[in-house]
Amino acid sequence: MSTFQQQMNATQATGNPSMRQDSSNASVQSAQLGSEQAMEFQLWVAQQATSLAKLKVFSTMAKNINDQQ
Repeated sequence: MSTFQQQMNATQATGNPSMRQDSSNASVQSAQLGSEQAMEFQLWVAQQATSLAKLKVFSTMAKNINDQQ
């Protein structure tokens, strides 16, 4: 009768095909690509939010200056 440790070693040696992290697994490649695209989109959204905030500040300042004249 095998022990738990022997069973774990056998499982790790053969590996679960769905859990492999090699580049030959299409699911892994797809997940990595999706993750990269999500990160790029989050960066783009953050940049757009920063630009919008700057434009709002500029607009408020311009309106205040225009109202003073």
